Amino acid sequence: MKKLYIPLILLLLLSLSGCKGDPGMIGYVIQRENDRILVVDTIAQDFSETGGLDEFYNAIWFANAPEDVNIGDKVKVWFDIVAESYPGQSTVKYIEVVNFEKPSGANLSETEALHKVLTSDENNINQLVAVSSIEYNRDTGKWKIILKDIWNDRGELLEFQVDDQ
Repeated sequence: MKKLYIPLILLLLLSLSGCKGDPGMIGYVIQRENDRILVVDTIAQDFSETGGLDEFYNAIWFANAPEDVNIGDKVKVWFDIVAESYPGQSTVKYIEVVNFEKPSGANLSETEALHKVLTSDENNINQLVAVSSIEYNRDTGKWKIILKDIWNDRGELLEFQVDDQ
């Protein structure tokens, strides 16, 4: 009888120790203020069938963000309760940065190129934006980054070119 319990106990311990479940959100860090980060979802939700927006991007300010999480990082975030506001407010339980390999011939990574766009004083990005696309063109040596203004109903697209230097 003891032989039956030992594998079951080991299986239970193994499943509990490594299991975080699915992240509550996957998105890009758009802003950072002290220990808080603003993460905007990578995929829009469609609420048009219930009278809502046809392209809604979830956005949440997360407190308790580690210092090594930076603007431009793509992250997976695990959290519990979200304060009902827009952007929402919550606390990080666990966060994982998604690492990208540099494209062939590129000096910058996707994260570094996006960081340049979001933190540049020239671009003056002070509205709530979602990352629509990030592409590297090896022939021109430039990154093309398209952001979508999600703060108003117009959904204006903002296009930026970043030299790969």
